[in-house]
Amino acid sequence: MTTSKAVVESGDLLEGLPILRPETHGRYSRLDRLALTLRERYGSVHGFAERLELTPQELLSLHYEPQFSLRPMQQSPDLVDPALAQWRVWFLLGGRGAGKTHAGAAAVIREAMMDPGARILIVGPTYTEIQKNQLEGPSGILTLAPPWFRPEHRKSKKQLIFPNGVVADYLPAAKANKFRGYGYTFEWLDEIVAWDKDPEGVYEECCRVGRGTSTRMRELGLSSRKVITTTPAPTQLFRLILKDREGLVLSRSSTFDNASNLDAAYIRQARAAASSAIGRREYLGELVFDLDPALFRKVSWSKFAVAPKARPALFDFIVVSVDPATGEKRNADMHGIVVVGVREEADGLDHVYVLADLSLRSPEPSAWARKAVEALRYWERFARKDVRGRPRAWVFAETNTGGSMVKHTIHQVAKVKVKTERARQSKAERAAPVSMLAEAGLVHMVGKHPKLEEQLAKFTGQEGGHARDDRVDAMCWPLFLYVVRKKKNSGAAGVTDKSLPCVLAHEDDD
Repeated sequence: MTTSKAVVESGDLLEGLPILRPETHGRYSRLDRLALTLRERYGSVHGFAERLELTPQELLSLHYEPQFSLRPMQQSPDLVDPALAQWRVWFLLGGRGAGKTHAGAAAVIREAMMDPGARILIVGPTYTEIQKNQLEGPSGILTLAPPWFRPEHRKSKKQLIFPNGVVADYLPAAKANKFRGYGYTFEWLDEIVAWDKDPEGVYEECCRVGRGTSTRMRELGLSSRKVITTTPAPTQLFRLILKDREGLVLSRSSTFDNASNLDAAYIRQARAAASSAIGRREYLGELVFDLDPALFRKVSWSKFAVAPKARPALFDFIVVSVDPATGEKRNADMHGIVVVGVREEADGLDHVYVLADLSLRSPEPSAWARKAVEALRYWERFARKDVRGRPRAWVFAETNTGGSMVKHTIHQVAKVKVKTERARQSKAERAAPVSMLAEAGLVHMVGKHPKLEEQLAKFTGQEGGHARDDRVDAMCWPLFLYVVRKKKNSGAAGVTDKSLPCVLAHEDDD
């Protein structure tokens, strides 16, 4: 058992805990290792089953068997190390796209299959997220379960019923009292970093209801167990989980361990951003508690700045981003207005150029609308044209506060192209991936924008900024929407040949 320096660099919270890591416990599944051996010996993996004298039925069975198809970091601790057979909490910390959901779903299926007396609880951020990711997604339970053990999904009761009678309830991490009265033998808690309604209370209640037992558990001396799959974050909930060390096992996995199953453009951007403080957490799965709360403090804007005369002459698209203030008093927040141009450069990555900060304070909504339209009219000439000859440039505005009135206000000034979005995440969640891009040198200030840079240096993402984040939020919105690569994974459902593991399906990978 090893302890990772990178994981414990922030103090004693993880010191002495068993930590499973790819560097020490392997990066490939057993099927992948077989494929690599065959490719080395024969130069190809074609005829994989025939060379191993496997029938199609046997190969299909191996595909659905976690011990053979999953990487070590995706397997329950007892499958990786027999000495950990009595684990109580398996805390899988992984980068975005590392295969955490796949691991959690496989653990639930395995538990239901091995213990007919199990009673399972599945918890995610919301009902929608549970169904979209944990149940029905490309790495969800309903997708990964073998055809002969696929559960029935009773949506009205929020339950999965497995063929052997095992019941799995699912509940969102919203109200702790919703969990009362139950007793579970096995729990899967997913993306706890996104639990935003009393996360500590919900987790403590999960601990209270994890009190069930079964005949099999009594025979093997097993306690009720929890699988926690998440991208790490230095929050109080993580401290709470790490406080109870009895039977706690950590696994570490990075986004790049699962690169063959992820979108190539996403991986390129992740590699560029992985060296930043937040990038190490988001992509390498490191848990560090002493991160600077000011998200952009480590960014050297001057290092990657571009002189106005040296900026690109043409951009793939240009966005005039508006963060309208909510108040109408003269001392209300400013209307954030920032113009950005995006262009794919020779390195194959999208680079962002901050072209102008036109933020203003005015009690009249028409003032910011006029300024945004004027900016669009000026900058659209520098945007590439679409197939119909129109410049790829538009005004963007968040609609949480003003709703449809935001677009209406702009259109009263001029009938220009307007895109809107309703915020479903906090300002900090939008800014964090942007700060990774900036630290990696993919965001360039064209000329000097001292007031914007001053706000960026102090920005923490806390709500109630009151003129502290108007410029920052206006800058971050288009980058978050149009530049930050979202994870696109094929999962089990996306593998073109279900009989082949990832190494087989991607012969050109290293």
